[in-house]
Amino acid sequence: MDHIKQQFYAASCKEEEGCFEEALSLYNNGLGCLMEKIRQPCSGEMKEKYMMMMKTYLDKAEALKKRKKKNDTPYIQEIRINNEETGWTYSKIFAKPLADKPTHVRMQDPYLHSKHQLNNLIAFCELLATTKSLSHIRIVTRTAPGNQQSGQQQCFRELGECLELRNITLVTDYSETLHDREVRFKNNDNVVWTVILGRGLDMFKKLPNWNCLGAFDMSYRKCHECTITITKG
Repeated sequence: MDHIKQQFYAASCKEEEGCFEEALSLYNNGLGCLMEKIRQPCSGEMKEKYMMMMKTYLDKAEALKKRKKKNDTPYIQEIRINNEETGWTYSKIFAKPLADKPTHVRMQDPYLHSKHQLNNLIAFCELLATTKSLSHIRIVTRTAPGNQQSGQQQCFRELGECLELRNITLVTDYSETLHDREVRFKNNDNVVWTVILGRGLDMFKKLPNWNCLGAFDMSYRKCHECTITITKG
């Protein structure tokens, strides 16, 4: 009986790690061994105990199958934003990945140099910080040119300090050959969402001044023409 319990315990651990195939295999092995136990002569009390255990782990295995099927279902969406179109915000674009309760986010954008680009990053991180499941953010970018380098480093440092107060770790990596712009979201079920951003976070046109609509609510801002592709799998 200890061997059967070990099978179910190992299955639960693999399920928590997101290793669904291994977890299902362990659940099925344990259930097979338990069925053999039920077929053997035993007291009515023990048989009832075994049947209750069988029901418990059958339900767990069925729930895991449904969970796995949902996670395995591919998803792809393409968003085409027209020149000067309004109504777009980061919360609208990233709604589906964030709804899957990500724990880790990896963002790569070669151009996080100027003030408005860094402000876009801060706005994006403000959105991420509302996700209670999130624990890690990794930013991959190029080193800013000489006159912008200190501002870039200061922004990353101070932003990291603020995120740390919310139990979110910010890590910054540099790649001088980086070109593509994308954000990846990963949760505890190992579900990965990838958002490919044609223009990165820098999809909004410059405001005429800071005393107009759009200064704080991005949905009022005019956009550059761009394409955004969202996939899950």
